[in-house]
Amino acid sequence: MEKDYRRHGLLLTQEGDRILRTGSGDRKQMEHVFVYTPGSRWENIPGTDHRLAAALAIRVPVLWVDPPLPVHLAFRNGKCVLRGLTELSQVAPEITRLRSLALPGFTRPILARVTKHLLSRAVRAALRAMAATPVAVMVSSPITEFPSGVAGTRILFATDDWVSGAAMMGLSGPFVRRTLLRNLDRADITAAVSPYLAESLRPGLPAAVVVLPNGCNLPEEGPPGDERSGNAVLVGQLNERLDMGLLEAVTATGVPLLVIGPRTDRDPETGRRLDTFLASENVTWLGELPATELGAHLAGAGVGLTPYADNAFNRASFPLKTLDYLAAGVPVVATDLPAVSWLNTELVTVGSGSDEFARQVQRVLATPRDPADDERRRHFAGRHTWEARAAQLLELIQDHSSERETQGGPGREQLIGGTANERKQTNLDSELNGPKGAQHDRNQSDEY
Repeated sequence: MEKDYRRHGLLLTQEGDRILRTGSGDRKQMEHVFVYTPGSRWENIPGTDHRLAAALAIRVPVLWVDPPLPVHLAFRNGKCVLRGLTELSQVAPEITRLRSLALPGFTRPILARVTKHLLSRAVRAALRAMAATPVAVMVSSPITEFPSGVAGTRILFATDDWVSGAAMMGLSGPFVRRTLLRNLDRADITAAVSPYLAESLRPGLPAAVVVLPNGCNLPEEGPPGDERSGNAVLVGQLNERLDMGLLEAVTATGVPLLVIGPRTDRDPETGRRLDTFLASENVTWLGELPATELGAHLAGAGVGLTPYADNAFNRASFPLKTLDYLAAGVPVVATDLPAVSWLNTELVTVGSGSDEFARQVQRVLATPRDPADDERRRHFAGRHTWEARAAQLLELIQDHSSERETQGGPGREQLIGGTANERKQTNLDSELNGPKGAQHDRNQSDEY
């Protein structure tokens, strides 16, 4: 059964209705929420946004705001994938998803204004329906601006060099640049996924850009057996970010290579080289696998590969796969990117150039396995979990709130603390200034 919250302009799925009801069931009315505006939709390949949102949701409920879905893409087999112009549903513990429709071509100047207005209105309606007050609004999208009329600390989280990667992502470069500049101007806190990207964003900003790198999840299963296979493993999306010359050099040595991940290539030349690479006799391609199946393959791998091309987009990135390999206790051979230097560990072997990269892979595979080294890798990864990244982000919000309170602006004594179960036992009303559910934008004039 669905419930139509017409006074809020929302249509709720059965799950959305259940989580937003108050005074019944085992869940109390949500009083705080972290508004997360990511660069991908919930059903897309899980990446930085999905993993960070899940870690944040341990401490504060998250409202995940999908990028607007163009109307012409919303219809499948004659039916709209949404049950209304906007839709709320629960997609994970403590994570509520807001979906909305947009007009085609919403990156054009006039339509972009309309889209921003509609999305802002949908976010405000969702917060009213949830009787929730946002502690923060974070944008990590190259095409979405901060919603207007929504309270909370504004955080811009640059997860990639969106401007240089616009063409690869199929986006308009000028539109991405304009959106980035507007979000930089409105953000209270600017964070970047790598030190290289932080430095590129820093000029002209009044405060330093915070480095908030990608993290990892430690496997729940125990350590692997005494022996690792002689296989190299490559996990992640297969596209233009990869240095095909490195992979071709590894393949030429005869090293068995297990490849796990979907193809997302756009460039015809990259596509042809990927075709040849994946058809090689010593390459096994499993495609995209659920996270629950990935651990078993990593546990027995002899070495994990991070073979990224040396370009502006990759220099600004922080590859997820490197920490995922280490979390599984797997040795890593990677290209010399700034993110590798930032990790500052000998646990990652750097290979520069095709020949050296291939030699390093062979050398690591020929080295007898030492369980102590595996444990060192897992211990190192344990310092870089998504929970640690979420804690860093929440501390930034707390510090900003305390600073504003000191300067005479609205603040919070303690923004967020404890697990979801602990939050249900705590009355947080005193932590906010103003009535429950109040949402006042800091500066209404910055809506364009």
